[in-house]
Amino acid sequence: MRMHPALFMIVVWLGALSAFLVLPFQLTYRTISTDGFLVLLAFLAMFCLGGLLRTVYLPQQPVQAPTEIDFSRADLLLKSIAVVGCISMGYELVRGAGLDLASAYTARSEQAQAMLLGTMSQSSGAFKIGFLCYPASYVYLVRAVLFKSKPNWVEIFIFGVFPGVLASLAMGGRTPLFSTMAYAFLAYAARPYLWGRVKALGAAKPHRIHPLVKIVAVVLALVGFNYFINVFITRAELDGGGQEMLRHAAIRWGVTFGGPQAEWMVDLLGSTTTYLIFVFVWYFIQGIVISNSLFATYAGGPLMGVYGIEITTAIMRRLDPDGVAQNFKYLLDHDIYGFYPSAFGTLYVDYLYGGLAIALVWGWLAALVYRNTRLGQDARWFVFAPFVTLGIFFSIVNTPLGFSNGFITHVWLVLAFVLMRRPADAAVARNSSTN
Repeated sequence: MRMHPALFMIVVWLGALSAFLVLPFQLTYRTISTDGFLVLLAFLAMFCLGGLLRTVYLPQQPVQAPTEIDFSRADLLLKSIAVVGCISMGYELVRGAGLDLASAYTARSEQAQAMLLGTMSQSSGAFKIGFLCYPASYVYLVRAVLFKSKPNWVEIFIFGVFPGVLASLAMGGRTPLFSTMAYAFLAYAARPYLWGRVKALGAAKPHRIHPLVKIVAVVLALVGFNYFINVFITRAELDGGGQEMLRHAAIRWGVTFGGPQAEWMVDLLGSTTTYLIFVFVWYFIQGIVISNSLFATYAGGPLMGVYGIEITTAIMRRLDPDGVAQNFKYLLDHDIYGFYPSAFGTLYVDYLYGGLAIALVWGWLAALVYRNTRLGQDARWFVFAPFVTLGIFFSIVNTPLGFSNGFITHVWLVLAFVLMRRPADAAVARNSSTN
């Protein structure tokens, strides 16, 4: 991790605010309140305080050689779970309409309506199994790209990439595919910080990644972005095109592109491209506006994770479907349901001001990972770094446990970390079995 989590969090939110101010975003019926902004600052301050309580800036120290770690048990777990995720999501894709983006969009809308009406989820057993299993592929992807001196790209694709691709297609969405691409990039970017500071004399140095592999990765990334664009275009076409979608956003979302700068963009780029820019950036920065509305107007009780953690929502829909429907109907009536409220808006709905304590703990844990990767005494801690980095970056969207099935992802992450063995751990285990 190049940057202290507290500093990185500030940079991310300043970047989102800058995008909101520079591009021609125009609020139609939404407002930004001073009270809501102050609550946001309190959450940001608590995260930063938690991080600084654990550690401040540390220079990078030499790192334990990754080749000294036994990954066999963790790999067996992650590969096995990823295979189950592939089979489950593949079956769901074959039986469903995942390859038809229009039908998939309709199905997703029907699921959202079912939640509001308090009816049971119609997803199959295979989908439920796949939902629990495919996030293990994120962890294997990071482990294989970051820790292997010479990555096995065939295994990485099968166990690290393919489950996320199938999950995106089966769900008709883009988040699993985007997360797969993001984790792959962050793991690759972290390689020099791990391997470049290995302290063991004679330790194996990482092989250079072949240029052909990089070209294939770029091509796959372009294909992925083309899929994202097609998802947005399909949804726009279903609602009348880019110009109509901008009007729809103004009426239904409370925000659009407006003013002379927006007109200039439409003349230069066309209405569809302008809409794509609008919706893509709005996807990342809407938490600024939506969280402000929550801080200023939310008067419901704490939902205790039902709002922000998908698996908790699924469980409570079975235990108390009417209660979930009423809570989400309240959010719909306040024009919050269906939008991304940022990590801090989510914490506020789920725990009210108790979310400030959770933000403090989150900052402390993020700084713990930063500290242990900087000290370099246990290279296993580097496996957490991409997840902490992405969690902070997407704090403008949701919490790390709420973004892209994050709770289940972190369960597999912690299990994999526990199963990784250092030489000292292996020696202790051998002595215990001998005695």
